This record gives sequence, C-alpha cells and structure tokens, in this order.
Amino acid sequence: MRNPLLFMCCLLIGFIFLFEKDVHSQSLSEWVVYFQSEKDYSLFMEKYRDRVKDQEKEKQWAVKALFTKEEIGGIQKLSIVSKVEPNYQKSLASSFFNDPLVSQQWGINKIDILSVASKFQQRNMLIGKQIATAQGVMAYEGQPLPMLSFSVLSEEEMKLSRLSVTVDHVENTWTLQVTDKDGKVLAQNSGNLSTLDVLLPKNQTYKTLQIHIQANGWKKPPVITNMTAVNHVLVAVIDTGAALHKDFCGNVLHSLGKDYVHPGRLALDDHGHGTHVTGIIAACANNHEGIVGAAGFAPVDVVPFKVLDREGTGGDFEIAKAVNDAVSMGADVINLSLAGKGKTLVLEQAVQNALQHHVVVVAAAGNWGISLQDVYPASYPGVIAVAAVDEHNQIASYSDYGWKLDISAPGDNILSTFINNEYRTLSGTSMAAPFVSGVAALLKATDPRLDDIQIRKRLFESAEDIQEKGYDIHSGYGVVQAAKAIQLPYSEAVDWLTIKSGQPLSFSEKQILGISKGLIGKDVYVFIDDQLVEKRNMDDQWLSFALPDVPSARNEKKLTVVGADHTGKVAAFDERWVNSAASASASFSDVPSSFWAYEEIQTAYREKWINGFTDHTFRPNALLTRRHAVMMMNRLFQWRPQQIRSPFLDTPLTLAGALPIYAAYGQRIVKGYDDGHFYPERFVTRAQMAVMLARALKLSEDSFSGTPYAFKDMDGSFAYYAVQQLADKGIVTKQPYFRPNEFLTRAQFAAMLARTYQYMLDKK
Repeated sequence: MRNPLLFMCCLLIGFIFLFEKDVHSQSLSEWVVYFQSEKDYSLFMEKYRDRVKDQEKEKQWAVKALFTKEEIGGIQKLSIVSKVEPNYQKSLASSFFNDPLVSQQWGINKIDILSVASKFQQRNMLIGKQIATAQGVMAYEGQPLPMLSFSVLSEEEMKLSRLSVTVDHVENTWTLQVTDKDGKVLAQNSGNLSTLDVLLPKNQTYKTLQIHIQANGWKKPPVITNMTAVNHVLVAVIDTGAALHKDFCGNVLHSLGKDYVHPGRLALDDHGHGTHVTGIIAACANNHEGIVGAAGFAPVDVVPFKVLDREGTGGDFEIAKAVNDAVSMGADVINLSLAGKGKTLVLEQAVQNALQHHVVVVAAAGNWGISLQDVYPASYPGVIAVAAVDEHNQIASYSDYGWKLDISAPGDNILSTFINNEYRTLSGTSMAAPFVSGVAALLKATDPRLDDIQIRKRLFESAEDIQEKGYDIHSGYGVVQAAKAIQLPYSEAVDWLTIKSGQPLSFSEKQILGISKGLIGKDVYVFIDDQLVEKRNMDDQWLSFALPDVPSARNEKKLTVVGADHTGKVAAFDERWVNSAASASASFSDVPSSFWAYEEIQTAYREKWINGFTDHTFRPNALLTRRHAVMMMNRLFQWRPQQIRSPFLDTPLTLAGALPIYAAYGQRIVKGYDDGHFYPERFVTRAQMAVMLARALKLSEDSFSGTPYAFKDMDGSFAYYAVQQLADKGIVTKQPYFRPNEFLTRAQFAAMLARTYQYMLDKK
C-alpha cells in the first residue's frame, strides 16, 4: 500500500458506513418498554442505557427508548420485558397555531379551517429511507449530504408527487435530475435558486430513485442541506407571480414557476397581488412567523405563474398559456384571481382543457358591483365563480353578481403576505377565490379520488346559506365551509354547469351537465316535473342537452338528474328548481280565500309540494290518486331513489311520477299490493295516507305510548296506531270519527302536509 494513511481513512469510513447501516437500516422510533420488577428494569438498563431517553419509576417500571422496528421485535421477546408499545403522539385538540398574526385572520375562522387542521400533516417521505453511494449505505434523517450522486432506497413503494433539494450555496446555475432504477429520467430542473423542485409522474410508485446534482464550473461543490419528497396536491396560482417570502415554506415551488410577462425569468412578484393570493392559500403554518394559509398546514403545494405585469394587467393569450401549462404540469386546482370583460376562444378552450382533465378551476367574480354575465374567466361554464363577503357575512358592495356566480368566501380586509417580506390587508373577490381554492385542495388531499365535479358539488352542498334560502345571485350557494365539505360522504356526482337553482331557463339553449369520472359508461336520466324527458349513456365528462319545455301549471319546474349503472342502482342524484318566475302565492280560480283549507293550500304551493293544473285550478274536492299522493309527499320529504328500475308491474319509468314512487318504495313508505302492482291511479284512503305519513315521520305503526284519542271508527283498523301518532302530533284533527275508509281529497291532503311540515319545523 503506497499510502497507509489513505488506506486507514478509507477503512475508517467503511466502518462508519457499516455502523450506520446496522443501526439505521430503519429509522429510530420512540417506544415505551414495560417491566414487571426493578430487577428486570435494572438488567435492561445495563444493556440499553444509551437508548433510554426517559423513565417512569413512580407508578410502574417503564422507560421511553429509541429503537428501530427491526430491533423492537427482538426487545419484545426478552424475558425481562413484559410489554412494548409505540409512544403514540398527540396534538392540541384546539389545532392552535403559533403564527403570531393568526388572531387577525378572521377569514380562516369564518370558513372553519382551524377545526380540520389536525386531520392533515406534511410528511417528508425520505426520512428513514436508505441513501446508497459508492462508499456505503446510511439512513437519511435530514443530515447534510456532501455527495452529488446517490440512490434513495425504500422497502415499500413510495407514491410521490414532488422532490426538492436545497444546497448550502449557489455559485451559478445548477441542475437537479431524478431518474428511476434503470436510469430513465423522471424529472429535471435547472436554476440558480438554492432550492430546486421537480414534479414526478403521477400515479407511479417508486422503491428506488437516483438523485443527480450537476454544478458544473463551481469552485466549491455544493452540499445538500435538505432533501424532501412528498405526495401533495398541486395548486397553480395564475397571477402576478409570488415573492420569495419568509412565510412561505417549501410548499411554494418558486423554481417551477413561469413568467409569461418576461419569458425566461422566475415568476417573481413585482406588484404584490399574487404574493397576497398565494399567502391566503399556502402561508406556512406553525413556523412562528406571520399568518396561516388556508391549506398551509396540509399536504398542498403551490406553483406561481406570472401573467400580470407590475400594473396588474395581462392578456387572455398569456393567461391561456399558463392554464394549459398548469394542466400539463399536473395541477389539481387552478386559482384565477383576475377578471375582466371580453370573451376569447383561446382562454375558453384553455379552461375547457383544464376541466376536461378534471382540474378544479376557481375564479374571482370581479369587483365592479355589476352582473358578471360578461365577466371572464368567472363566467366560463364549469369555472367556480367566487363572491366576497365581509366579517359579518354581508356581501361586499363591489362584488359582482348574477346566475354565473357559484359560492362566496371572505374577501374584505384580508391579511396576507406581500412583497418585501411584508404583510398587508387587501379586499376584493381576488382574496375570496383563494379561500375556495384552498378548501378545494384540502378536499383533494383528504380523498385523492375526488374530481372537479365531486369537489364543486361538495363545496356547494356544504356552503353556509347567508341570504335567500338556497341559491341566490349575490352569494351563490353561500359561504364556503371547510369542515362540512370534508365530512360529506364519498359519492359520484352530476352537476349542471350552466343551470343554477331558481334560474330562469331558456329552453332553446344548450345546457351542459358535468359528470364525475366514476359515472363514465353508466346511464343518465333527466326528468322535468317527475316526467322522464331523456335517457343517455354517459360517454363523456360533459353532456350537452336541449331541454324540452314541459307544460306546467306554474312557471317553476323541478329538474331532476339521476345517474345509474346498468343494474339500475342509483349512483348520483341532482335536483333543482328552474325558471323561477312564480309569485309567492297561488291564484287558483276554484280556491277562494274563504275556503277552509285556503292557507294550507297556499303553504303547499309556496313550498312547491303542489302545482295545480294548467287551467289554473286546484280542484280541492277531487279525490287524490296514489301517484299524486306520493309525488306530493316526495316534494316535502325529498327522498332520493335508490333504484331506477320499477319495483312494480304498472309503474314504468315513463309514467309521470314514477321516480318519486321508486324513491318512496326504497324508503319503505309504500309497499304495493300482493299481485306486484302499485295501482297508481287508484284513490288513496285516509287510513292509507295516515300509515304513509307515519312511516315517513318514522313513527310507530304498531304501538303508541300516549293517551289514545277515542275515535269511534278506528277499533281494529290497520291504521289505528298510525292515526293515534298523527293525532298526538296535531297532523290529523281529533274529531269523533276519522273515517279511515273514505277517499282523501286534494285539499285534505294539502292540509295534512302543511301540518306535517309545521311539526317537522317545531322538532328542529
């Protein structure tokens, strides 16, 4: 050996790597080890004292010690050890953040972000994995790595979206390249920031990754100070760019941003707007700095795209390019806190491209206080258009409105990050949109199966109603609510992209129905006022319909969509009222104000349980058919069908009212006759109706715990207990005779429905 000193150094390095491999082949974890006696405890301490971090000898013999999963298996088998448990970690139930300005962020409290923060965690999936070099193998625990090429080895498949490397210094441009075990390039990025990020192909898993750093011409080779690999949701913020702010963690991927104003540059913000928007979504949580982003505590990344200049303006062409690039990059959510008049094909097609790739696209409604009918990109079909509210849930006076509006979010006096490491308060629908984008990203992080249609439906169904009941043109479906949206159960979804609840509908225009991915290949059924108007196979994510103008006694029409598989099982359901031009009261020519059930009939009409006839009559004394009874009940109780195939021989889907009958059967409200028929046109008796109402209210049909009313004609009736239950609740009147076998009139049933409704309200 020519150089004995060099040989000894190499040998020492080899021993070090062997030691690292033995001790850290898996990452160390905290374990609680229990003993039966002091003697056993002492024997354990003699051998493993260097691994013990704490001990408990007051109430029991136990220690907290560090071992790998491999080692703890052997420890557990020792005769001196009575039990071993992981030292499970707990967190504050209040989800308290240590960011000093969080108390000034009224917006995150308004949309109930803090209550879900504990459900999420950001995890570096490289911690504990093996780093293999030509010199040996060691476990990665975040230590500096003075090598430019190495492999990351994992015993289990890793699903990753992004890998980032930070170096100790930058002399000029450097390159980060990631390849698979066969040397195939998975991703590469070059730049002169200290951190470079790469996005890895979606829906792939890895056991081996090879990392290569190229720093050609550097006087001093770089040292890797941090290496992170994650599986995160990706949000594209298309705006004025984003500054290198102190309150941004590694979740704002500046090295991947693009500048369309000055091509070739980083997407750095010279205005402040984009930094503010980015902070609302992704400001780092629990870093003892500034604020908390709506998704800054969750596995969510943000890429900034600069399309607006230092004056805050930019063209549709550049915005469209950014949208298309965000889709190619694999964005899950796109935030467009920008608005203006003028519709262009290039931007419309870019938005459609995003939606066809199931990307959630969120846009500001605009700040002119006008109808957003001609304001884009918010008015493109499928875009979630966001209005702004203040701290008191009042719609901001500047917030645009109209039937294109979808939802609201905090937008007045919103504190967030700004250029030059500052924090500022800004107002506008631009501030509201990123709150919705943040919640959309949280939904995707909660369940990666969710696509854009499922996410928009969750956002709308869980929103807090703040103005008129249901949808309205100023607040949309209400203020976005994170916790409620996350807690909704998983389901497939259909959603009209061009029709809102209560919207005046032009039947000459094509309407677009959005379909979630799981419904492709299944069937869709469209009903107007419970009459089937179209059945179609769902062969695309968007379906176009020309809806017929079905004659109706009122201007409002119930529009129902059902998605079902080929067995008839219902997988998705949507129902809304359209063409809202009806008055609050009904002027039926045969129901004068002196009629005994006038008020009840008015209530039934106002609540949309009854329609009347096209000749403007209600026919109050006409007998009620079984079909119409179920249709009216379904409008009150809003049952959803479980099956689209008829349970009866005489109720085909083409029968008007068939769907409510199927829904009532699924709820066990109606059972039909022994011969397999429903007999929809038969008249319903008072006893039959009492039983159906009792079932609908989940009241007992075979017992009654109160003092029964002495109806003189109910002894031995199958409806005895049902009638007693309804009489007790004030739904049927306590008179000497109930007349169970008499047929029910339309007026009598309207009165019973009105009383049922009042009972339901009183119970709430």
